[in-house]
Amino acid sequence: MKASALDSHRSWVWKTILSAIPISLAVVQLWRLNHGAELGRMSTVLIALSGTAVAVWALWREYGRGEKIRGAELAHSQFLAAAETSLDAFGLFESVRDEAGKIVDFQILYINANVERLLGQSRSELLGQTLCSVTPMKPTVPMFGRFCRVIETGESLNEEFPVSYESVKASWLQTQVVKLGDGLAITFKDISEAKSAQERYAQLAEFTDSVFQNAPFSIIATDLEGTITAMNAQAEKLTGYRCEELVEKASLTALHDERELLARAIAIDTAATVEKYGFEVLTAGAADGEMEEREWTLIRRDGSRTPINLAVRAVTTEGGEVSGFVSIAFDITDRRQMMEYVTHLATHDQLTGLTGRALLQDKTVEAVEQARRYGTKVAVFVIDLDHFKRINDSLGHSAGDQLLIEAARRLTRSVRSTDVVARVGGDEFVVVMPDITSVNDVEQCAANLVARLAPEISIDEHLMHVTASVGICIYPDFASDAKHLLKRADSAMYAAKENGRNQFQIFSESMLKETAERLTMEHALRHALVNKELSMHYQPQISLTTGAVTGMEALLRWTHPKLGSVSPSQFIPLAEETGLIVPIGEWAFLTACCEGRALQVELGVDLTVSINLSPRQFQQKNLVPMVESALLKSGLSAECLQIEITENMLMVSSEHVLDKLQRMRELGVRISIDDFGTGFCSFSYLLEYQVDRLKIDQSFVRKAVADANAAAVVRTIIAMSHGLNIKVVAEGVETDEQMRFLLRRRCDEAQGNFISRPVAKAEFSGVVRSYEDHPSARIPEPVAGLVR
Repeated sequence: MKASALDSHRSWVWKTILSAIPISLAVVQLWRLNHGAELGRMSTVLIALSGTAVAVWALWREYGRGEKIRGAELAHSQFLAAAETSLDAFGLFESVRDEAGKIVDFQILYINANVERLLGQSRSELLGQTLCSVTPMKPTVPMFGRFCRVIETGESLNEEFPVSYESVKASWLQTQVVKLGDGLAITFKDISEAKSAQERYAQLAEFTDSVFQNAPFSIIATDLEGTITAMNAQAEKLTGYRCEELVEKASLTALHDERELLARAIAIDTAATVEKYGFEVLTAGAADGEMEEREWTLIRRDGSRTPINLAVRAVTTEGGEVSGFVSIAFDITDRRQMMEYVTHLATHDQLTGLTGRALLQDKTVEAVEQARRYGTKVAVFVIDLDHFKRINDSLGHSAGDQLLIEAARRLTRSVRSTDVVARVGGDEFVVVMPDITSVNDVEQCAANLVARLAPEISIDEHLMHVTASVGICIYPDFASDAKHLLKRADSAMYAAKENGRNQFQIFSESMLKETAERLTMEHALRHALVNKELSMHYQPQISLTTGAVTGMEALLRWTHPKLGSVSPSQFIPLAEETGLIVPIGEWAFLTACCEGRALQVELGVDLTVSINLSPRQFQQKNLVPMVESALLKSGLSAECLQIEITENMLMVSSEHVLDKLQRMRELGVRISIDDFGTGFCSFSYLLEYQVDRLKIDQSFVRKAVADANAAAVVRTIIAMSHGLNIKVVAEGVETDEQMRFLLRRRCDEAQGNFISRPVAKAEFSGVVRSYEDHPSARIPEPVAGLVR
């Protein structure tokens, strides 16, 4: 085509397009009339542009008939306004044909500003160029052929395709192609961000489905009426039903004992009837926005009954409306058996087999209630072996244990079968005698106990003469309840020691003000800090990737001159209850930071220092300033400080807890979740609180080698944590087999007595150096070989 002819043709095309604009705008106006005045700017532009293509074709035909088109100037300005305000790239292209009439390219007649931005070239550079010369499109590619077919068939094209051409500022484009005479009107829409989001959502959906299907516990979803809508593989295994047998066919209540449901319904509403109970009983708390967790009996497919723990939570829409429920269940048969065993361990002394402290309290309360009912008396004897610590220190703990066992045997033989004999710690025993009729009987029993303990005891070829101090209190003479009965008997025992030992002392009113509160644990704890009875011990943490010691956990210890070494499980709850945890916690925090920094300098390694914070400490208004001050005074880097909180703290949606954690993170402090796996923590809490590390509870670590369920929990926690970019620490590692299991599961770090027991600061450096010199003694190959 010659230049003059081409110019004439272009002029004719422009006039035709410009004249078509009023028709496009008319289409827009009709749309407004039919659909209201809410049409947005973007919608107007798109309709105008698409209408332009239709109108141009109509005007093209009119032009062929020789009809004149007026208002070109107005149409031209309207077209440019619509095209240039479009959020998409838009252009008009004319076919370029060879001598045989075959389309070999498309010449650019018009493009809007978005095309310039998309291609990174100016309009002056692009106008008059061909499509194949400025884009990756070639006549040989399929897309070019589809463009040609639009002209040949008149059918429009709408397609999405990826872009890999460097000069195009998009990774995905959506194109709309409409025939326009012997050319095309093409709209290009950048959908890169939408495609990226679509890919992310697909990955998230795949991850969520993977967690659902591979969870080590049963998960069943229901609608509002209780009909099962989904269940995972563990749910099939637990119930014995296949998925297709229950989904959309049965209610969750079909898996439960009707009598249990009715009993629970009556507990909630005494007027409950068979018609009134059902699925609502299972979701009573969940329907109110809480998590409903309770033990139930599951009726399996074969009719067998299995005790389960069932947690139900509501699923809500974005508007906050409940759309269904999700229930998580697991078999608690083993747990119940374990709880019975644990209960026995918790209620009985492991060394002597006697009743323990917790059960003693219950037995004493029971004896007092019976005495109150029948008008009798109860005598409580608190017996403490004289100079036991001296024997234990000189002959060793083994000899001390044998002495305690023999003392327990003698006490048991000295009382009636209906009496309670207990060991409450160290060398202290308690005897509870119900059905006492007179004080004379009590004095005879006390003298008998002192005499029975007095004969020499042969231990490891040593003959030891052991005496005892016995304190007695009588209900209802000197105490009105079990609590004061035990406390005052204890006070009487100390009075017997002060009076020369090897004797008994009955509590009297004259002793009340002098000794009643003097030697209680609360009193002792109030003076523990001032008397410098508290100290910090440190347990090493190692990397399971390199085998190197990477940090330490700071653990508070209390050694009382009379009570001996007091377990943290005893004095820390008491400290929280009385508020003493605040000054003790501040001292422990500062001491751990200072000693941790000193150990870093001594060892030449930036070890992390993990410090536990209790829920009570989070109530302190000055908690964050206290942490900041400890870091400043000690010189410990904030990045080396790990704050450990319990999983249950995350389950309490507390703004002040979240605020304090965020402020500590702003200091650079890391957040770790201690004893993870023992609570019911939603994944959302881990993201909300920006957790850095999870510490797998030692109960799972200890059972993981032999218990498939525990192993599955450990694997799931590790996989989930790594998926969320959270490090995992296994605590309570006791054996070589446990260590190897964690290595195979790619756990990040470990701590436990297998590596080292908690030690004082003075011993810590020696433990680390000994470990580095002989790593193979504590950690299996190949990691041990990496330690230098």
